[in-house]
Order: sequence, then C-alpha cells, then structure tokens
Amino acid sequence: MTIEKILQEKLQADLTKITHESQNSTFVGDSAKFKQKIFVKVFAQAGKFLTEKAVNEQLNTRVLDSFVVKQTQQFVLVMKDLAPSDIKEEINPDMAFNMGKELSHFHQKVKPFSGIYLNNRLFEKAKFDSNSLQNEEIKSRLLQVLALFTAQKADIAEDLTAHATTVLHGDVGLRNYKIVRGQLSLIDFERARMGVNYQDFIKLFYQDFRLNQKLIASFINGYRKCGEEVAVTPLTQSFLIFITAIGIMKYTEKLLTSHLSKLVNKCWQPVFHF
Repeated sequence: MTIEKILQEKLQADLTKITHESQNSTFVGDSAKFKQKIFVKVFAQAGKFLTEKAVNEQLNTRVLDSFVVKQTQQFVLVMKDLAPSDIKEEINPDMAFNMGKELSHFHQKVKPFSGIYLNNRLFEKAKFDSNSLQNEEIKSRLLQVLALFTAQKADIAEDLTAHATTVLHGDVGLRNYKIVRGQLSLIDFERARMGVNYQDFIKLFYQDFRLNQKLIASFINGYRKCGEEVAVTPLTQSFLIFITAIGIMKYTEKLLTSHLSKLVNKCWQPVFHF
C-alpha cells in the first residue's frame, strides 16, 4: 500500500500530492477526521520531522497530529492548511524590509528545543562535506579555501561561540516566504538549528537578491527594526558564506544524482522478452 493510500485511510481525507522542491512528500486535502482542510508533510528523517513539529508548536497552533507509518518507516506531520500563495511581484526595498522584520520575529520567538541540531562543528563539517563531493576539481578548490580559513580558526571559532545563540530558520529564501491571509510569512522549518543569525541571510542575499545592495540594506533595516543586530566579524561572515556554498553544492549534487537515478529507472526497458 502506498503512503498516499495509507494517509487517506488514516486521516479520512481526499489528498492531492503537491510538487515540492524538497525530497519530502507533501499532500493537501479535506479531512473528515479533522473536519477541515489539512496539509500533510511526510519525512524520511526523524530529526527533520521533530524539528518541524517543535518549531510550529512554538509559533502557532497548526499541528493536528503526528505519527510514524510503520509499513514505510516514514514520519508524518498533519497540520491545518494555510493555503499559502507565492510572492509573484518583483522584490522591492519595501518587501525586503518586511522580509527582514519577519525573520527577526522568527529569531526572537523560537527558542532552543530538545534535540535541536547544535551546528557547532563547522570546520569539521566543512571538511567532511567537501570530501564527500564527487567532482574532484570542486572538492580540491574547496579544501584549498578551507585551509586558508583554518589558519585563522581560533579567531573564527571564538566569534562563533560568542554569537551562535540563535535558532535559525535554516533555509531562508524567497521560496519559503509566502503570503498567508494577506500577510508575509515564513514557512518550512525542518532545517531549524542553532547558529549565528547572519547564516540565515546568506542564501537570500546571494540567490534571490543577487547581492542587490538596496535590497540588502532594506532587509537589514527591517531586521534591526525589531531590535536584532549582526555582531560577527567580516572574517566570520566570509567563513559562513563559504560554509553555505558547500552546503548548496552538496545538496545540488545529491538532488542531481537522485533525479538521474529516477530518470534511468524510468527509461530502462528490457530489450528482449521471453
């Protein structure tokens, strides 16, 4: 029995699978059991499941149920559906300002919880993740850059220890900002972890803002509006940008490998029939 069929029977729901950029399965539909429209997120990893649940329980009253599907060894979180919509207009300084405010609220509201990923061995993780890449040229270049940062490890480590006190969203980007009931909101909290608040800016600034200085300045002003500040040194900021780049490369390579594997399995047909 498929996970979709299992969920439909257990939740008494007519579910539709949603195309999602992550490797989780997500569904939405009306549930007779809960007498409302629900959003269902299925995880392969217990850590991300528990993290998403813990953060939502701090921020809102969305969580309706959670359980493990023994047949498939998957973890299920059932929540009230928010009916979020994508941001369709081009990002302008006013929107960037509000994005900064929303992230600041997240950083202020969410507190450390049992089992949160501490994210406190960044040099070791950088070396491990770089070595795990299949592209030898990229791997070599990353390890060379890591050696330069390692020469200043003591200063960076001291700075990180002093300021890694924030529960990060972990995946701040335009795709995780949505419009909910007319308000700008952050969604998708499975990658929340402890760290330096600056870590949550990097992908947004580089990928979505494309280093547009007006947008970055407006975002920072919005973030500071709620009393938050960026305290780490420029050296530490550069190291965190480097760490983020490694993570993106690792994720992209993993996703590409997964897509290629599915494509091969889909296209392969026996040449001979007996």
